[in-house]
Amino acid sequence: MQPFVDCVHCYLKQAVTCMNIAGIDEERQHRILFDLMDDIKIMDRSRTPAENSTEMLLTVYKLINNPDPYKEVKIKSNDLALELYPDLKDYLDRSGDRLREALKISVSGNVIDLGINRSFDINASLKHSLNTGFARDDYDLFKKTLDTAEEVVIIGDNSGEIVFDRLLAEELSRMGKRITYIVKGGPILNDATLEDAAQAGINKTAGIITTGSNYLGLPLKKVSGEIIKLLKESRLIISKGQANFESLEHEDLARGRIFFLLKIKCESVGKVAGATFGDNVFFTR
Repeated sequence: MQPFVDCVHCYLKQAVTCMNIAGIDEERQHRILFDLMDDIKIMDRSRTPAENSTEMLLTVYKLINNPDPYKEVKIKSNDLALELYPDLKDYLDRSGDRLREALKISVSGNVIDLGINRSFDINASLKHSLNTGFARDDYDLFKKTLDTAEEVVIIGDNSGEIVFDRLLAEELSRMGKRITYIVKGGPILNDATLEDAAQAGINKTAGIITTGSNYLGLPLKKVSGEIIKLLKESRLIISKGQANFESLEHEDLARGRIFFLLKIKCESVGKVAGATFGDNVFFTR
């Protein structure tokens, strides 16, 4: 996905959210934002919004001398989600179509996106997801593909959300599938890393592998050869969140194999995904 004009103010909003979380005073924030505007002027529009956001955020991290400003917030997000985990597990045990409900639970966690939103209501997101379902829904095709797949790869997104993905991974494992879960190779925003995956407990069900980089999404030019090999050889992949969608929706290897599971949190992504702002979607190209 290539950038839209709306992506420009989103880059700056991410920077402001990051600096607020890091406790940077307003005067210093203004100076840093003015410097970032010069960088934004020369950003490569052939790169995805996720790549451009990453370059800008890494610059912010250097300027504020903090390599992981979201560290404490990520721990709190995981703790919040873990409090909900037992009740959600019980909900799945009572469900008729456990897999579909696990997918709904997983996408509800996508609201925990601190790159844009400084606050979120996970209970409201859960209620909306479970009651509404998916605006675009390739569930039947997913199940057909799942029947012939021994392994499912899940490309993770945010901390907190990873606990909801754990429920999905456990359900797929219960169906006899081997699960590989991908996290970031280093800190960026509130995206999940190995440390976050361990706290969320998803390592009890899935094999964990990192992208080999701290870039948002999964830009194929920035991730490890091991990840590229895994993506090319995997029969079935679930991609969580907007940044992963931005990185992969246009790639040939995505077609018919990568199922995108996300909440549409901006109109530009909605245009590309064929959905509207606020929708939950689960589909493949």
